[in-house]
Amino acid sequence: MVDLVKTNESKSAWYPVSINKLDGLLIKVISSGHGYPHSYALRRNIAYNLQHIEFLHKCLSDIKMSTVLITQTWKTILLVGCGVMESLLHYLLVKRGLHSTTEWELKIIMPGNQKSVDGIQTKVNSHVYTKLSTPVAKQMNFDAIIQKAKSNRLLGSSSTIYSMLDNLRKLRNKVHLQAIDNPTDTDWNSFNKNEVSDMDAILYSVFTGNIFHPSANEKMYFQYLYDYCTT
Repeated sequence: MVDLVKTNESKSAWYPVSINKLDGLLIKVISSGHGYPHSYALRRNIAYNLQHIEFLHKCLSDIKMSTVLITQTWKTILLVGCGVMESLLHYLLVKRGLHSTTEWELKIIMPGNQKSVDGIQTKVNSHVYTKLSTPVAKQMNFDAIIQKAKSNRLLGSSSTIYSMLDNLRKLRNKVHLQAIDNPTDTDWNSFNKNEVSDMDAILYSVFTGNIFHPSANEKMYFQYLYDYCTT
């Protein structure tokens, strides 16, 4: 296996699994003609981010880093991994006609006047909607996507994977550095190897399981995930 090398070294460079190989796996499920307008771009984005995750794992295995940098690398794996899962579940919901839709489009918000109610200043704004001729996809946050995926068993019938995703979803909010609940609510105290192992287990289960039906060779694309979540 090729190690990471410096740019001024003459040794061969390290490369993750190629984008084309990952795309060849993803296209088994993520393809055009299923109500999703940009399936090619979605596949490429997922592939780019899977490469990024593989690179981060390579850094953990090859580079002696400070514990702070290890923690920040764990954090990045969680943020990127959650993005991959959110986009994949969003696509599966659209493909299967399960994504929330709306017939109404917000046209204008008309601000109201202030009024004192029980000594507290209040204001009611009026939201004006127009009805669409055809329903469109409604914005869903990651929490709603996970719950919808769970109720429709998009990732199988076991509740464990959905519970793990929900816990990681909460950590994903740490991308907002100012979202601090208490004096010890820091990245250092929030991220550890256990959560990364959960993220790796989810990704490995999804991309080597019954959703994509990978060949034996394609399963090897994700061996690094298995190795990390089982050690």
